[in-house]
Amino acid sequence: MAGIIKRGKVYSLRMRVPTRYKNIEAKRFLWRSLNTGDQREARARAAVVEHQILAELDARLAGREVPGAASHFSAVAALTAARGFPYKTATELAQGDASDTLRRIEQLIISKDEPGSTAARALLGAVNRPQLSLTEVAKSMADRFPLEVRDKNPKQVKTWKARWERPAEKVVSIIGLDPVFEDISRTDGVSLRDALLDRVTEGDLKGSSAQKELQNLDLLWRKYFESLGVDVLEVRPSPFRGLANGLSRLDENGRKNEVPQETLEALVQPGAMSRMNEELKDIILVLLETGCRQAEITDISPENIKLDHEIPHVVLCRQSGKYARELKNGASARDVPLVGVALEAMRRHPNGFPRYRGKGTFSASANKSLREADLLPDGITIGGLRHSFETRLKLAGVNTDDRGELMGHSVKRIRGREYYGDAMPLDKRLRHHKKIALELKKG
Repeated sequence: MAGIIKRGKVYSLRMRVPTRYKNIEAKRFLWRSLNTGDQREARARAAVVEHQILAELDARLAGREVPGAASHFSAVAALTAARGFPYKTATELAQGDASDTLRRIEQLIISKDEPGSTAARALLGAVNRPQLSLTEVAKSMADRFPLEVRDKNPKQVKTWKARWERPAEKVVSIIGLDPVFEDISRTDGVSLRDALLDRVTEGDLKGSSAQKELQNLDLLWRKYFESLGVDVLEVRPSPFRGLANGLSRLDENGRKNEVPQETLEALVQPGAMSRMNEELKDIILVLLETGCRQAEITDISPENIKLDHEIPHVVLCRQSGKYARELKNGASARDVPLVGVALEAMRRHPNGFPRYRGKGTFSASANKSLREADLLPDGITIGGLRHSFETRLKLAGVNTDDRGELMGHSVKRIRGREYYGDAMPLDKRLRHHKKIALELKKG
């Protein structure tokens, strides 16, 4: 495709223009001086120069698209990298070391590039970075790193792509939006970690899986900037760095830290969560006094909220239709009495919680809001409320079988043998709940 020819005392590269560029380059062949009369050195330089030419052609081709398009930016970043520089916007250059800008200008002069050329626009940062979302970045990885999938079979390629796309999809499902990738903050990363911890607590996710998802997000951050040619020393630290540490150990002990009693007592006091939206605050209060799994309350349908019953309660069962929801297991079907702050919270929301119903975003929002209000100790997440509830029952003298039924656990599994008899009646459940109901401070 390309060869070196000596013209006078200096070798030049003669390169045939690939067919895909015919609409932006009329010439059949392009010539580029290699600036040397030594044949061995010319051959070494030829590959680099050929790469530069292709990068410039790609940038010109992408330049016909909308300037903010991701492909346009990628081509410009590749052109800059081909010239030996990381891509920086004009703003970044202006805020950085002036010698960097001077080196770029010198390179343009040596290459005899015109001021308005594609190369000049690239090296001097005339193209703004595209505002790619996390999902868009994840889906672009195969294009950014073609060599990593070149020799893989279709199944291996699918697995490789899933390494980036699966955790991105999980982030979107947990926080309820697809964030601009470069805008993801450390706070966002911590909120995601806490939400994954809650899923581990409820048995919906293994600790090792949560650890892998966070590790892959951390790697995605670093590889994205690598694909742009940004110097690793200039990349903002990954918002996911270090958050995966130790999560796999949760699979060994199967239990995470409880919310301390003093924190529970602080949460139920008037005004403690006044900065939160009403649904978020009241879901927390219901969880605190019922020991329910988060989705059992966030996704509950209006008809399963029995406030006019002699014993106000919620009915946890398989839901269909508009409010469809599967049960975790058969033992999860149960009636849960409402007492104290949980009853008052549910009375404020007789139709449930539409803001969080079926969205899976409660955990991340609750953990983030509680941390911002300094109401959640380090190392503790909202998922710990359920463990705290069982400990409170145990300290109140409730036996293992009854605790299992109240929590929606399988008594058969607890006993290690078949379980006979009727389910615990609602009035007995109420007596147990009253034993541990938290009291509000007076005055």
